[in-house]
Amino acid sequence: MVNSLIISRFDENLKWLEDHQNFNIIIYNKGKNFTCKSLKNIINIDNVGRESHTWLYHIVENYNNLDDVSIFLQGRIDDLDCMSYKDPNIYLKKINKIGFAVSRLGLLGPLHWGHNVGIEHIPKYASQWNKNEISRSKYGFRKFAKKLFPEIPIFVATSYGGCFAVKKELILKYKVDFYKKLLETVSKHKNPIEGHYLERLWCYMFTKNSLLIDSFKDVVKTKLERSKLIK
Repeated sequence: MVNSLIISRFDENLKWLEDHQNFNIIIYNKGKNFTCKSLKNIINIDNVGRESHTWLYHIVENYNNLDDVSIFLQGRIDDLDCMSYKDPNIYLKKINKIGFAVSRLGLLGPLHWGHNVGIEHIPKYASQWNKNEISRSKYGFRKFAKKLFPEIPIFVATSYGGCFAVKKELILKYKVDFYKKLLETVSKHKNPIEGHYLERLWCYMFTKNSLLIDSFKDVVKTKLERSKLIK
């Protein structure tokens, strides 16, 4: 079995990857060119579409040659708190049940399907939104999701941070043209709102809501953890 780490990098220090040479490491670099003796497979691509573009680019380019398990991670994961395992090997331990794994699930409900996913109210994105540094969409989050998945319910298991692991067979449930169309959608802007939509839809895309009950449990867990931090 071959397992890959698919890394979306801009300017992050990737020294942490030196401890994970048991994986097939593929780095998609969207920043300045760099070299590293221990990291051989570095591919320079355009800085568009956030990490969603990177994942789709990898899938499209390797559709007929995917590794058994692909773990999609950002160049830096130690700042994502509970939304990413700090040790990629944990994804392999968690993935056997359904072929998909994330560090922590979230939940989409009636209040989460706003046109812009409420991004204008998220502190780290509000300024970018107001300066039009995040592109707009004529569809809005709910319509975008329904175009992809007409059967998608109101309550949906989700995850944040764009970090997850998925088995090859789950990726191949969709034809390559499905991914090509999505890739085109997020290839037109450095920070498209569709990239934020997809971050919230990867889990449903590959699991069809089989993790819904688990998502309720994780939401409670996250709220308890954050309440303790606030105190």
